[in-house]
Amino acid sequence: MNQSKVMRGFLDTGLLLLMLFSYISSAVSSSHYSYSCQSHEQFHLNGMHKNGDVILGGLFKIHFFSTDPDLSFTSQPQLPTCYGVDIIGFRMAQTMAFAIDEINRNSNLLLNVTLGYSLYDNCLDLGIAYRAALTLVSGQEEQVTLKENCVGTPPVLGIVGESSSGRSIAISTVLGLYRVPLVSYFATCSCLSDPQKFPSFFRTIPSDAFQVNAIIQILKRFGWTWVGLLISDEDYGVHAARSFHSDLGPAGGGCLAYTEILPWGDDPAELRRIVDVMRKSTARVVIVFSNKSHMIKLMKEVVRQNVTGLQWIASESWTTADVLQTPHLMPYLGGTLGIAIRRGEIPGLRDFLLQIHPVLHHNNTFGNSMVNQFWEHIFQCRFAPPPAGWVEAGGELCTGQEVIENVETEFLDDSNLRPEYNVYKAVYALAYALDDMLQCEPGRGPFSNNTCAHLQRLEPWQLLYYLAKVNFTTTFGDEVSFDENGDTLPIYDIMNWVWLPDGRTMVQRVGEVKRSAFKGDKLTLDEDKIFWNFEPKQPPRSVCSESCPPGTRMLQEQFILNGMHKTGDVILGGLFAINFFSTDPDLTFISEPQLPTCYGFNIIGFRQAQTMAFAVDEINKNSNLLPNVTLGYSLYDNCNRLGIGFRAALALVSGQEEQVTSEENCVGTPPVLGIVGDSSSRRSIAISTVLGLYRVPMVSYFATCSCLSDRHKFPSFFRTIPSDAFQVNAMIQILKHFGWTWAGLLISDDDYGVHAARSFHSDLGPAGGGCLAYTEILPWGDDPAELRRIVDVMRKSTARVVIVFAYESHMINLMKEVVRQNVTGLQWIASEAWSSVDVLQTPHLMPYLGGTLGIAIRRGEIPGLRDFLLQTRPDLHHNNKEGNSMVNQFWEHTFQCRFAPPPAGWVESGREFCTGQEVIENVETEFLDVSNLRPEYNVYKAVYALAYALDDMLQCEPGRGPFINNTCAQLQRLEPWQLVHYLEKVNFTTTFGDLVSFDENGDTLPIYDIMNWVWLPDGRTKVQRVGEVKRSELTLDEDKIFWNFESKQPPRSVCSESCPPGTRMARKKGEPECCFDCVPCSEGKISNTTDSMECTSCPEDFWSSPQRDHCVPKKTEFLSYHEPLGICLTTTSLLGTFICVVVLGLFIHHHSTPIVRANNSELSFLLLVSLKLCFLCSLLFIGRPRLWTCQLRHAAFGISFVLCVSCILVKTMVVLAVFRASKPGGESSLKWFGALQQRGTVLVLTSVQAAICTAWLVSASPVPHKNTQYHNDKIVYECIVGSVIGFAVLLGYIGLLAVLSFLLAFLARNLPDSFNEAKLITFSMLIFCAVWVAFVPAYISSPGKYADAVEVFAILASSFGLLVALFGPKCYIILLRPERNTKKAIMGRGTTK
Repeated sequence: MNQSKVMRGFLDTGLLLLMLFSYISSAVSSSHYSYSCQSHEQFHLNGMHKNGDVILGGLFKIHFFSTDPDLSFTSQPQLPTCYGVDIIGFRMAQTMAFAIDEINRNSNLLLNVTLGYSLYDNCLDLGIAYRAALTLVSGQEEQVTLKENCVGTPPVLGIVGESSSGRSIAISTVLGLYRVPLVSYFATCSCLSDPQKFPSFFRTIPSDAFQVNAIIQILKRFGWTWVGLLISDEDYGVHAARSFHSDLGPAGGGCLAYTEILPWGDDPAELRRIVDVMRKSTARVVIVFSNKSHMIKLMKEVVRQNVTGLQWIASESWTTADVLQTPHLMPYLGGTLGIAIRRGEIPGLRDFLLQIHPVLHHNNTFGNSMVNQFWEHIFQCRFAPPPAGWVEAGGELCTGQEVIENVETEFLDDSNLRPEYNVYKAVYALAYALDDMLQCEPGRGPFSNNTCAHLQRLEPWQLLYYLAKVNFTTTFGDEVSFDENGDTLPIYDIMNWVWLPDGRTMVQRVGEVKRSAFKGDKLTLDEDKIFWNFEPKQPPRSVCSESCPPGTRMLQEQFILNGMHKTGDVILGGLFAINFFSTDPDLTFISEPQLPTCYGFNIIGFRQAQTMAFAVDEINKNSNLLPNVTLGYSLYDNCNRLGIGFRAALALVSGQEEQVTSEENCVGTPPVLGIVGDSSSRRSIAISTVLGLYRVPMVSYFATCSCLSDRHKFPSFFRTIPSDAFQVNAMIQILKHFGWTWAGLLISDDDYGVHAARSFHSDLGPAGGGCLAYTEILPWGDDPAELRRIVDVMRKSTARVVIVFAYESHMINLMKEVVRQNVTGLQWIASEAWSSVDVLQTPHLMPYLGGTLGIAIRRGEIPGLRDFLLQTRPDLHHNNKEGNSMVNQFWEHTFQCRFAPPPAGWVESGREFCTGQEVIENVETEFLDVSNLRPEYNVYKAVYALAYALDDMLQCEPGRGPFINNTCAQLQRLEPWQLVHYLEKVNFTTTFGDLVSFDENGDTLPIYDIMNWVWLPDGRTKVQRVGEVKRSELTLDEDKIFWNFESKQPPRSVCSESCPPGTRMARKKGEPECCFDCVPCSEGKISNTTDSMECTSCPEDFWSSPQRDHCVPKKTEFLSYHEPLGICLTTTSLLGTFICVVVLGLFIHHHSTPIVRANNSELSFLLLVSLKLCFLCSLLFIGRPRLWTCQLRHAAFGISFVLCVSCILVKTMVVLAVFRASKPGGESSLKWFGALQQRGTVLVLTSVQAAICTAWLVSASPVPHKNTQYHNDKIVYECIVGSVIGFAVLLGYIGLLAVLSFLLAFLARNLPDSFNEAKLITFSMLIFCAVWVAFVPAYISSPGKYADAVEVFAILASSFGLLVALFGPKCYIILLRPERNTKKAIMGRGTTK
């Protein structure tokens, strides 16, 4: 596939997914709002449309190809252009149009409802198909206005499509979220039958799972049990392969000889290899599950190699492909049997197709151009305006009057309608579902509150309910309904490729496979019609082995295996690696393959086998365990190879006899009751998968893969070695103990390494707080380039700790490169597979590996084992080739001799014969070293686990057993599954003191030894035990650990140093979570621990310290007596009070003088007192706010100033009254302004303010408040006014009196000089009003204590203004111009004027 096209598909998919989610999500979230949204751009799609009450969408392949837009993003990418008209795809689209037209004319279906359609071209491109689907579900308008409620029928109620499984998967994944039904006519992938993933997907073509079943029915019919399978590398082929692998055996009794994946594109080498496999295979039947493009390329190679004599089975995608039905290919493909989509007949379709005519007045660029493009393709013309140069080149213009019948085209061929028939059924399925929905009786509907759907407000999810229940019969007689997975009742035609004598070809129908709701699957074949492309004109025979006659059972062949046996009442099996290597047999299949030969004797593996023999012998001698029962054993060599291990396991469970005569009932104990083994996780997985099917217990002593803990996959698997999950946990405990949070991981490329890596990646962070700097897979074999790259990663990494979860062979190859690059200073952590390997403990490697910490299997002690090993003797009279040769091979390896008859040339070369009398103790061998028994100890425990389980089973009391009807197992008829029951409950303690039992996953209680590689001063090496991990508890003796660093201390391995208190960890983008920056906590937040993930906010009354590591009480702020501003204001207030007292004293002293007595001296005294109160009330605004000060400050301020302004107002009124009295006829005005009236007026005006203050204090009293809004790090103590209205009324009343006084004084400003005090009042009121007008904005904009300061300043400024303006001139006269303080002087001024 073109790479750019793939890239464009992914880009389009992502973009369209995002747009679809955004559009629908925004539509949902806006259900209570009205707004409009503008689409990014309008997609111009090839389409065909018809209006109706309900619109159905359709997606069809009208073009084969599309252009790739420029994706350099140096300019706006252009939309792709489609080309290469697909006549068949257009016919499918027209079939949908015909079906809708037919439904609209049907008076019995959807009465009074007109269906319309919107059909789009997908151009075989996922991105374009996605765009089309998006357009169908969201509409094509560029701007959409969303009302308060989005009501009405959506753009389409359902979609017929897609034609491809891949596109259907992608589109249905999104449409399923919003329950928009998608009914496919050609998507066959069985994966689409998952209603959890695709809840709104239906199809009228059967699933590939049914197609696979149909093919299996054919194979079964002709007895073809040995077949090859070729598949395409996509969902279509892969899912079919899965179905074949799972169903072929159970359903058809057959096997796959091979499964090969056909390459995309032209890959001659791979095709050559695949055809070579086909040619060499004995399977004569080949199933091909791919499309015709794969077949075209494959057949080129088949013809080149001339591979004939094969019976081909075709999937529906190439069964009817004309391009393959050529005289050139029919010698190879003749006789092919294929599965084909059901052929149907659609009366009237051809007449409908003949009526097609283009839209002459439609602009092709705006989405309704499908018919016009078809017309141009058929008649090779162009509609006006034609492309540039078209007319000049002699091209014709389309008139629209051309006659389709005059052109030879397959468009009008309705004799083989297969996908079209599925389209027809899909449209009718939607129509019948809609009809059922609209016929719902109100109050008896299926939706909430028994409601029904309404035509004006149809929802796609409502249609889904009825679509799942639809059931009708087509005019062709086929029943259409959907099962719970959205699949239709499957029916296939069986096609046969006939090669006629005249060389012509014909594809004929020879049968069908049909499933009904009641009778299941049924294959019908007319064998007389089938053409066989073989000499006898009969179906070929394709079996791996011929049938066994009655009285025998099938056995592939007798496996000659290295073994060791002992008879007994009950036999236990064992699988051990006795040899390291095996030869690869010749697999050219030109002769019978020979069995592989094992070589490279493994002393340790043999010692493990002997440990099992010793344990069985010890149990037989124990009168308390299995009394009156003798155990035997059959031990086999797996040669470190899966194939041989599998053969050995099959030999153990089925026996070695070549032929078994069956009696009436097969009774008795099976060949083995349980198996000890295998030593490898990979082999244990494979073997236990099969043994688990028959519940044969398998107890491994060395398979550690955590995957084996899956009880569903391995129900009869147990082990006496801990799982790698526990080993990984043990390593994590070590990392956590030393604070190593940054480590590298090297793994082997098998289950052992891969599952360990998964555990590290999932558990290292949560359990140990660590991260992996890198994870690298060590190659099998010697790969210098890859090893060089891996070691280079290790060298450049800042991680000083390296965990290696691999085998000694990997480490040997790795260390060569480590030494070459001289990478030192690393702390190695070894898995149990190489933690005690001697070959790595050399002076050459210890500068690099010294100090290694490793996980080791628990070391145990087995008393008597060494003496048993010394008694090992060969069987001099046994033929080594008959499967009991294990001891003899050991003997030959140890003493370098051969038993008679020796190999050719052995004697001539002067080598010795084995006598069997050689003494093992005289040979230096690790066979007798029982000081470090680890795998052997696990073997020992495995044998005892099986023995104790068998003992518990045989001690069952009749009538109280665990099996059906409380029965017990019988020694004469023991079954392996019965032993599994008891094995799960086994619980005993070894002589070494270790408890042995199994958990629900078959895992033993985990315990590991921690080993340390010590590099002694004399150059020798030693591996010592420095601790253990038991369950999840780590115990370490750190004083014993040897560290291979100059400091003799454990290294530090972290990605980022710890964050101190006062900071938090912030992960570095794109790096593991252990790599972080230390970010200081923001103001108001602290962290008081190391490596804090988050900073915590301080309590409301606290703030962070400068170091951000603890909270300190917030500074409190208020207008204090101790700060300069408070001192200044206090001083000024007291000064003003003092001046008032002085002036008052001066006026009292001179109370009899004219200047004092003028204009009511009593009011002057009262005014001075009120001014003094004004000065004093400002002190209430200074100091820590308390409840009484908050309540008193504004009340005292308001009353004091009203008293002051009231006196001024009365004085002003008196001045005006005196002036009026001086005029003729005005004497009577003075009677209203006598002393009593003046006092009363002042009292009344002041009482009003007192009433205002009282109401304010009672209703919403000012209270102290801690304000944290102004400053995060300070608490501002302030008085909140409680009622803004009360405060406003208080100020407003003062302002009203002040303005009134000002106006009256202003009116009296030009009176004679004898009444000059009016000017003073005017000036004083002007100052007063100016101060308080400026106060309001200043007060509002001043935060905290400065608001109080502004108010105090306003009080003092206005008070000083009144004091100076009113009393300054009088004090001047009294003190400095006493000659003017006479009545004559005062009156005289008026005279001179």
